[in-house]
Amino acid sequence: MYIEFAVPAITAYANGFADYWTRSPFIKAPSDRYAINALTTTYVRLVEAALVGYRAGTAALKEFWGTGATFKLGAMNRSVSHFEACISDMLRATNCFRRLRGDSQHDPLSLALRADKAAFATDTVWDRIRTMRNEVHHLDEMIVEENIVAGQVFALVAGGPETVHPTEPNQTIKTIDRLVIGEQEILFTELATWLEEMAAFAGKIAGQLPSSR
Repeated sequence: MYIEFAVPAITAYANGFADYWTRSPFIKAPSDRYAINALTTTYVRLVEAALVGYRAGTAALKEFWGTGATFKLGAMNRSVSHFEACISDMLRATNCFRRLRGDSQHDPLSLALRADKAAFATDTVWDRIRTMRNEVHHLDEMIVEENIVAGQVFALVAGGPETVHPTEPNQTIKTIDRLVIGEQEILFTELATWLEEMAAFAGKIAGQLPSSR
């Protein structure tokens, strides 16, 4: 069996959002309202964490499916944990973002965030992320309560379709292209697109802050 990966790399903001962390606490906060600042800081922090989780999960996933003589089960376990944390951080960040955009007092930052479309914050995408995150937590409860049946998958799985190799007899190609848990699945291409969009908004928030000059 050959393994192919359809897991896009996310190269933007590889070092996080240093501009935000150097400006917001020391020069000027995003807003005159403490509640808005708390939402904004939490959003940027969680997006940064989600990016770290996605990259670490991807690296561990490829380590597991490497060319070594034995499977590195520790790498797969790390990959699962990183992606579970990534999904949870994305949901929490999206909740903060939706609250920011919907600010009833029309904070200037809120108005600035409304100027651009945010697909990741739509009800449809939010519900998919929320459902997958809830499924992870639901399985945790089932494990603790010993309600898992034999053979039942009890963690997030990175998988994808397996097809017949076009030129080599008796060989197949497995494409790792999605996260699956229960009946819920999200393609890595979707996950990367949403994360890149979330990161762009975090970068925009940092860009709204004045510099020390």
